[in-house]
Amino acid sequence: MTEPTRIALVTGASRGLGLVIAGVLARRGYSLVIGGRDRDALAAAGDELSTQAPVVPVAGDITDAAVRENLLDAARQLGGLNVLVNNASELGRVGPLMAFDVPTFGRLFPVNVGAPMVLTQMAVPLLSRRRGLIVNITSDAATAAYPGWGPYGATKAALELLTRTLAGELGEHGVSAVLVDPGDMRTRLHQEAFPGEDISDRPLPGVTAPFWTWLFDQDPDEIRGQRFAAQQEDARWLQRA
Repeated sequence: MTEPTRIALVTGASRGLGLVIAGVLARRGYSLVIGGRDRDALAAAGDELSTQAPVVPVAGDITDAAVRENLLDAARQLGGLNVLVNNASELGRVGPLMAFDVPTFGRLFPVNVGAPMVLTQMAVPLLSRRRGLIVNITSDAATAAYPGWGPYGATKAALELLTRTLAGELGEHGVSAVLVDPGDMRTRLHQEAFPGEDISDRPLPGVTAPFWTWLFDQDPDEIRGQRFAAQQEDARWLQRA
């Protein structure tokens, strides 16, 4: 009996880390649903990825309920869902908490915490049919009090707690959840945090590709609830990457 095609949904996949993750999945034979706010960049990413796998781009803001529904509808049309990667994030300008515009939390938490949770709720019925995996992208700012990074770190700390809770709650549904800290990288997200500064000393997101290659080969049950640092030398995955 032929195995069903594996399907993955990756948010924030028009460029940077999300595009790297989607590329690894495409090379491993996954059909893809990719999301992103920049319609032109997402179309270009879709064209690039479609040389390796079927791709459905869904443009729009991840905080928009209609966009989220479109993402899940696309996965259903492809046949289901094996992997959900909640990569879309918003950083905002780095600066001291005493100067932080507190109403900006009203944007950061919906993007970085609310949207991944709602997408997870929507995706679990599909993921449970394939003993699927949820990958939530975190940051070392979630666990260390870096001056200037408090608001972003707070959203990632919240996401970490929710992900660990989900890992425990979803076991009975046959769904696993993990956290991945990709490390400091040369991306537009980081450049926006340091406008006008040179961040060329940071590695490009492709440096994490060996980790993703390893991760998507794992039995989701065996890694449930774990937190990985994609750029660290870790015997759990380097020896098999």
